[in-house]
Amino acid sequence: MKKESIFTKCSLGILIVSFLVLVNEFIQLIPTQSTRLEGLLLYFGPSVFAIIGGILSMVGLIKHKTRLGIFLIAINFILLFWPIIFWHVGTLIWGV
Repeated sequence: MKKESIFTKCSLGILIVSFLVLVNEFIQLIPTQSTRLEGLLLYFGPSVFAIIGGILSMVGLIKHKTRLGIFLIAINFILLFWPIIFWHVGTLIWGV
């Protein structure tokens, strides 16, 4: 088993934080609707996290080529287009 790079571990941490932000927007464990952001975290937060996490996972993949690094690059690439996916799914399901 190959040793993971610190950059890959940081990218995994950023990915977990990004998913926690998304889950929080749907179930409201920490109320963010009373702040000025009011949903901007839901739309643009994961994209910003995905850019930072993608860069870190690419650096980690250069240092140590592991499956986790490749997986993180793929997930960060999908997460980069989260607002577009979210808007289209919302239109297809609810017709809004």
